[in-house]
Amino acid sequence: MKLRTGFVTNSSSSSFTIAKSNLTADQIDKIKNHIEAAKELEMDDSYYDKWDKWSITETDCSIRGFTIMDNFNMSKFLRLIGVDGEDVEWEDWS
Repeated sequence: MKLRTGFVTNSSSSSFTIAKSNLTADQIDKIKNHIEAAKELEMDDSYYDKWDKWSITETDCSIRGFTIMDNFNMSKFLRLIGVDGEDVEWEDWS
């Protein structure tokens, strides 16, 4: 049995990596500006607060996202902008 001591939340953190070679320039821009793009897509089940924004970084080869509070439904957002789920590498921690 695992026991956790200290501060405990009901949230989890998540991260993803996508090779830029699998994305269009438009998809990259929408990922980097996902809160604004989600509003335009009218994602009714996602939070649009600035505190729910994922941290997005871009390297020469990839786009990476990280969040501690995963209230924003990034997997749904990526599907809506046409990102192939096979191209997304997820890491989740609970």
